[in-house]
Amino acid sequence: MSQQYTIADYLFDRVAEAGASEIFGVPGDFNLTFLDNVLASDKLRWVGNTNELNAGYAADGYARERGFAAMVTTFGVGELSAINATAGSFAEYAPVLHIVGAPSTALQDSKRRIHHTLGDGIFNHFIKMVEPVTVARAHITPENAASEIDRVIRLILKKHRPGYLLLSPDVARLPIYPPTTKLDDSQEDITSQAALTDFKQALTEFLPNKTTTLMADLMVHRLGLQPQLKALIADTDVPYTTLSWGKTLLDENSDRWAGTYAGVASRPVVKDAVEKCECLIKIGVQYTDTTTAGFSQDIDENVVVDLHYERASISGKNFAPIALKDALQAVHEVMTSGINIVPKPFCEPVKPHKQNGKDDEAIRQDDLWHIIADRLDHNNLVFSEQGTAYFGISDVRLPEGVTSYGQPMWGSIGYTLPASLGAAIASPNKRSVLLIGDGSALLTIQELAVIIKERINPVIVLINNDGYTVERAIHGENQYYNDIPKCDWQIMPQAFGATEANSLLLKAETAGELKSALDKAAATTDKLVMIEVIADKHDIPPLLADISAALKPKADS
Repeated sequence: MSQQYTIADYLFDRVAEAGASEIFGVPGDFNLTFLDNVLASDKLRWVGNTNELNAGYAADGYARERGFAAMVTTFGVGELSAINATAGSFAEYAPVLHIVGAPSTALQDSKRRIHHTLGDGIFNHFIKMVEPVTVARAHITPENAASEIDRVIRLILKKHRPGYLLLSPDVARLPIYPPTTKLDDSQEDITSQAALTDFKQALTEFLPNKTTTLMADLMVHRLGLQPQLKALIADTDVPYTTLSWGKTLLDENSDRWAGTYAGVASRPVVKDAVEKCECLIKIGVQYTDTTTAGFSQDIDENVVVDLHYERASISGKNFAPIALKDALQAVHEVMTSGINIVPKPFCEPVKPHKQNGKDDEAIRQDDLWHIIADRLDHNNLVFSEQGTAYFGISDVRLPEGVTSYGQPMWGSIGYTLPASLGAAIASPNKRSVLLIGDGSALLTIQELAVIIKERINPVIVLINNDGYTVERAIHGENQYYNDIPKCDWQIMPQAFGATEANSLLLKAETAGELKSALDKAAATTDKLVMIEVIADKHDIPPLLADISAALKPKADS
């Protein structure tokens, strides 16, 4: 007799169908029995994490690469540890399903003081807590299992944001029929053809003879529209830029790359290209304070063609509903229809970087990120921590094919270490490169144990600049609260399983030593490589200096 097909089987089959082949998480007594279903699955693999927060970060990184991820935690203590990661996934459009193992229905019905609860006999506190950071939630019962599992996963895929399922082990064991429909059967086309026709006509009238610049951002990546955007770039001659949130969407080594736009913190050539053009085509752009130096962009909305998730606008006039992919296709068609498109001329040449310090001198932040960028290749997934790393790498040209990730909206320090693990597992043919400061690394360093166990062999560039340098730049340059405990980073990885056989630990104090270490890292693909880079605690990248000035707390008026 064949083994009975259960609700847990249904759930994990749908998880696999949505695009995941691994599941992250931490075991707990309320999820253990249905974790057996994961182990028994021929479609999924369990990746255990060192804590639930790191599991959530890893799932977020995985979702950015795969388009969907799943994690499992236990009730109360586990899910609340993960909620920070879920909030980041919501803020940054990472489609992660959080599956929570709940006490059995008998225990819930008894309303007794059960561990991992608040002891008040109420079991819906935590599903209410996740409401603001999820697009869909469900408490799975025998009656609603198929419909609610499908509804939540479909909404995650449609909205590109997290969802939540609460599942008791006794419910997970119950029989159910396997799915007979596909998850994407209900993916409707939201575009109004009438709105699209009017938008194209308005574009045809608006675009001719205007100096034009194109700006792309995050949502192009999250909706998987990079090929469509690159086709538009290939068929036109307009210059282009991204915000740091959309970095590496486009070829940054082209003569048409103006640079990264960051409001008043922008280099003069990109500021002029964006703010002085007669037509600015924005594709999937979302401004944040950290990507615009405190919303300091100076853009006349009357010159803007703005393509959003489900609408488009020209000079503030909205055309909706239009899906971003359809609006982007419309722009492509109109711009190549024979009308006169005028590329915005650059106000000055875009100059290559010249190293400021000498190779035998201490490493400088205005050289550091260029040295790293010069040694990346098309196969790298670059995760830059929300500190000097993010602002340093945002301002330099990265090679074509590199994928750059950060977390400028949510900005939870420590995020990138587990996230780089998740992304590397999602795309095993790519090599992750983690750029992280010593202060941030201390929050999530224990996930090194999983990185080593999984043998994903990343390059980790750890900036040892003695504390929270990004915070010093904003306020408290020499204050005690911006200091961190002293650590020996050369032996730290050994506590988590690093050996000479699986890891290479290097240290660089000069620009020349850094170049040599990065060359060794590129040549050592069969090991984790960690390079400890010694930097001055008060030295910051030029872009961060400008942005921190805009973000400094203002004195009370």
